[in-house]
Order: sequence, then structure tokens, then C-alpha cells
Amino acid sequence: MLARWTRQLLWRPFELQCRRFPLWPFRADVTRPVDGVACIRINNLLSRALSRFGGGYEYAVSYLIDGALVVDTGFPWARRCLRRTLIELGADRTIQCVVNTHYHEDHTGNNDLLAEMTGATIYAHRLAVPEIRFPPELPWFRNFLFGPGRPVEVQPIPPRIETPRFHFDVLETPGHCPGHLCLFEPQRRWLFSGDLYVAADLSSQLCDADGPSWIESLRKAIALRPAYLFDGHGTVLLEEAAVDALLRRKLDFLLTIQRWVAAAAKNAQSVREITNRVFDRRDLVDYLSLGEGWLSLLTASNFSRSNFVKSFLRADDTVLPADGDGCPR
Repeated sequence: MLARWTRQLLWRPFELQCRRFPLWPFRADVTRPVDGVACIRINNLLSRALSRFGGGYEYAVSYLIDGALVVDTGFPWARRCLRRTLIELGADRTIQCVVNTHYHEDHTGNNDLLAEMTGATIYAHRLAVPEIRFPPELPWFRNFLFGPGRPVEVQPIPPRIETPRFHFDVLETPGHCPGHLCLFEPQRRWLFSGDLYVAADLSSQLCDADGPSWIESLRKAIALRPAYLFDGHGTVLLEEAAVDALLRRKLDFLLTIQRWVAAAAKNAQSVREITNRVFDRRDLVDYLSLGEGWLSLLTASNFSRSNFVKSFLRADDTVLPADGDGCPR
């Protein structure tokens, strides 16, 4: 109860202030990697520092396609900057729909802004709809880094999304989380991949990650032979061989972890023991995080390597007890 009152009396005014005047000013960089696609990157000093610390991948970006479709809406703290950018692009008069690749707040955080500005229909995978329509209360670090989302109406996505010049097949690609999807333009072989990639060897994950499903989703995407990749955190590749190599590197990493988990689980006594065997490293971060990785330190264990390991154990029908937040131990 004390925590809820503290949140209401202290955090709520801070939240409202940051929506209008962020602690660190944001700036938007707009690039046009191919005709018909604009990549909107919004960051500030803090987010750039965290990006370098975290391995180089940025805060989530938004893609404006054909002036009519927005893929992911970024994080709530970027609201005013995104609004200004869309007006400068003239997109506030042309946007017709929004697609969320998944329900995490750094990809859905400005849905309400797009709905207010443009009246656009917002689409997501049916499994993601409840989380987007009624955003859950987030851990402190996610509120601080991204800002809290607002409720917004969202519709289950149809099998195909069309703009005046392009059409996109909707691919179900769970793994990063349930209800994750990608958009694929078959004529141009564009793949808007959300968080299918993110980073090749990011080992710490939230408890909604599913390693085996992620492997199958990568195989599905690779089989399409995409020639262009537009990643949800800013990686853009414009050549088939480079896209194939990138996705296969991620796939190889996941397959390696899967093999190591299976081998370690044969004679281990706990998830912690399996995790320490799979990620057998001896640097300062590992000592400080008790083997759970740098993201675990930053997020008070909300991200962890154990979460990733447990997802592979669940695939083997291993019965695991649940902890207080409903995530398997």
C-alpha cells in the first residue's frame, strides 16, 4: 500500500512533467533507407549512453511507410518529439494505420498519440491486444527509461496490411515474446522484423521470452530470403546476403544456448546451476550480477539469463515452480 501511495503522490506528477518536458531533451533523426520508408530515431543523451553500454542497439525506432503506415510507435517519453516530427513530415494528414510488432512499451508507447493525431486504426497480434489495450503496471526501471503507456483501442491484425503502393504479409514470429509479428513485403522482400533480431547474442531476457519459438521464427524469416531488413531498434540492412548472415548469426546463438541448456540440465540441481554452466564467464559484470548479465544489474533482475534458460527447459516439458510474478523460476 505504501508503494502505491508513493507511486501516486511522487511518480505521477513526475510522469506528467516528463511527458511535456523530458529531463533530457530528445531529438529525432529521420533517414530514408529506401523509397517509401522513413526511419524515425528518437534519442537523447541518456538513451545514447545506455545504447553504448548495452551493446550498440538503440531505443526502439518507428518506421513510416508510404506516408500511410507506422510500424511501432516508440516509447512514451518521446511523445512530443514524435508528434513534432510527424507534423514536419506532413504525416499527420496521411497516416491511416499503425502496426505494433509486439506489446512491449518501447514499441507501443505512443499509440494514443497516433490515434489522437490521425484517427489511425491500431493493429497488433491478437495475443498482444489485451496488453496494449490495458497496459500493465511496469517495473520501476522500465517506467524510468521509457515512460508508462496509456490505454488505447487496438484491433487484431488481419493477414495482410496494404498501403497505396505496398502490401505486407503478416508473419507470426513468437519468441521475443508471445504475439510478436513481422511484416513482409513479398515483391520487394522487405522484412520489418520488430525484435526478432535486436542483437545477435543478447543473453538476458524478460520472462516472456521463448527460446525454442524464437528459433522457429528465425527459420521462418530466413526461408523468405528477405533482401532488406528493418529492425525495431534501428539496424537497417539493404542486401540479401547481409540480412541472411545477420539472422543466421542470431539463429546460431539460440541453437547453441539450446544445446548447452539440454546438456547442463542432465545432471544439474537448479536453474541457477544450469545458467552458470551455460554462461561460464568470469568477468566483473558476471561476478556483480551473480552470472545473470549486465541487464540483470541494470533492471534489478527483471531481465536475466535464467529467464532465457527456463524458456528452453519449458520446451522439454520440465515442470518448474512459479515465482511471485507468475514467471517460472
